[in-house]
Amino acid sequence: MAFRVETVSTQQAALKRIAELIAKGSIDPTVRRAAKAITRGVPARNDLAELQALYNAVKTGTPNVAGLSKGMRYVSDPTAADFFQGAKASLEECAAGACAGDCDDQAILIGSLAAALGFTVGARAYAQAGSRSFSHVYAVAAVPKHGPWPKNYAGHGLDTTVPKASVGWDPPGGSILTYWVE
Repeated sequence: MAFRVETVSTQQAALKRIAELIAKGSIDPTVRRAAKAITRGVPARNDLAELQALYNAVKTGTPNVAGLSKGMRYVSDPTAADFFQGAKASLEECAAGACAGDCDDQAILIGSLAAALGFTVGARAYAQAGSRSFSHVYAVAAVPKHGPWPKNYAGHGLDTTVPKASVGWDPPGGSILTYWVE
């Protein structure tokens, strides 16, 4: 599989790149097929149940998608680069028996799956309290899919890399920066 190394100068640039990969993944037939397979047992028009099924598939697994039976295992990027992998590539890696990725990869996969089903999604960076350095990324989705949303609604966090996290969970304290997919 070919890839290229890209330089991103700021966290905003990284979030923009992640959002671009989510948008690209959301219209890929392989990703859309996976999203539909994951949610096939969910009642129609139940946005939160769809989002929960997608979240569970990435975090803990689903028998409905080849290679994703145990979810996507967390692995760090190489020390020399921050590697961003698209959702289709992640699904292909899963099908090949190498279903793993860091927070960027997992955010791109869950964000793409959700966007493929019509959710408004974004990528969110997190910095610990007192730090100016964003050290973690996860996806967010708006529920219901097409609003209306309350004023200052920040979306439902979809952090599949933190064991205690669930749909809607955000890390406590700290700072966040969200880039919504257009």
